[in-house]
Amino acid sequence: MNKQSLYVFGGALLASTALTTAGQAAIVQQTTGLTATPATTTITTKAVATEVFSATAVTATAFTLFTSASTLNGQILIDFAANLSAGFNVQLNVTGAAFTGTVGTVVYAQTSTGVLRASISVTGCSTQVLPDKILITGCTPQGTTTASRADAIAITGMQFYQAQALATAGNAIKLDGLVMNAAGTVTFEVITQVSLITSKSAVESAIQTASAVTIDNNATPAFATFTSPVGATATLGTIHFSVTSAYTADFSNQYLSNASLFSGAEVKITHSALSDPSLLSVAVTSSGTKTLGDFVSGTVSFRTPAANLDGATVSMVFNGTSAILASSGTASVNVTPGTVSGGAAKAPAAVSGNLAALSRGGLSVELNTMQPTAGLGSTLYRSYMRIANTSALDGVATITVKNDGTGALIGSFTTTITAGSTKQLGSADIEANISTAAATGAMYKVVVSGSFNGYAQLLMWNSVTGIFSDLSGFRNGALTADP
Repeated sequence: MNKQSLYVFGGALLASTALTTAGQAAIVQQTTGLTATPATTTITTKAVATEVFSATAVTATAFTLFTSASTLNGQILIDFAANLSAGFNVQLNVTGAAFTGTVGTVVYAQTSTGVLRASISVTGCSTQVLPDKILITGCTPQGTTTASRADAIAITGMQFYQAQALATAGNAIKLDGLVMNAAGTVTFEVITQVSLITSKSAVESAIQTASAVTIDNNATPAFATFTSPVGATATLGTIHFSVTSAYTADFSNQYLSNASLFSGAEVKITHSALSDPSLLSVAVTSSGTKTLGDFVSGTVSFRTPAANLDGATVSMVFNGTSAILASSGTASVNVTPGTVSGGAAKAPAAVSGNLAALSRGGLSVELNTMQPTAGLGSTLYRSYMRIANTSALDGVATITVKNDGTGALIGSFTTTITAGSTKQLGSADIEANISTAAATGAMYKVVVSGSFNGYAQLLMWNSVTGIFSDLSGFRNGALTADP
């Protein structure tokens, strides 16, 4: 209903809100006072830093919000949907905190464009501040012209305390209420609920997983370095801290740097790669490097000034000569509260996240207990392996041969496997490529690796019984032990 709408009732000219108008809604706005134009929508919610509160009443009570020196100017405006010529009361309710302070009121008329054009003369206004509500009663506008009717009322000097709810991000201090007749028996308007102050973490933190890290199965030796990134160093993730410009407890300042929130941090890495024999060290940018002696049960920790952490990377360095095992893990960061003036009363929430996994690309299979052509292999048993390329492209397989008992490297060679086909290689084929393979007569194990999808099968031929045996169970398909 337009504020200037009037009704004729029993021959008398009445302002619209002399009648019950509870279907209309007053709104909470912000204003700097006379000649100002309040916002056309409800007040913009201000964000206070969660970190300046705790869940205890003692700490929460120590903070007084919404002071006259704050960004909110200690003043809100309740803009009526209609203009009031009769006496009225205002009840303002609060959730998420309690009211305190000495509250003043100013009643305004407005122009047709919403400008606060004058503070009007009212009589009888009295104000009572209770923990859960502010009661403004007995306000009676003086005069009969539209310029002397009440369009809005400013509430000044309002403060809050017992704001324990703000210790949890997302909680808010909210206002709502009623505009009633002077007797308090008829509701003129409902004051639409608005979030005046909300809490959020003053720092946004995250651990960003790096791009996939692939162990190179075509490296020499195989699986000793990475294809992405190239080399023996893998970046597994990045730690991010960024301030959100949330306000301090009295809204006088915003947090604009990590240093004002927390003074130090612990970065904890938990990763199965910490048990990898080929790992040399772990580093966090600006926080130092840790080596084998620093690892404890698959974890390693760094203590660092928190200001150095934003953009810090977690990386691992391998020796480049031993096979790297497939692995995965996480990182977590715990920070301590800052000690500078205006700093946090509690630490920002800990953050954790996944680090990049180290994965092997393509085929990676180990076949054990393969007979050489010497010894029993010349009279009784003959070993064969079959390598299948199930991909749509031809691939090159690297065949690495080791002593089955000691793991000592004997040699390696490559062979091409046509797309969609299977190639069979016997002991004699292996030894034709590696002349020393049969020298000791000992069994050997064969690692088959290639940048194609597929599988490998180990067969044994008994020349006496004429029976083939599938020994594929004697293999390590995940290749987590020894390449």
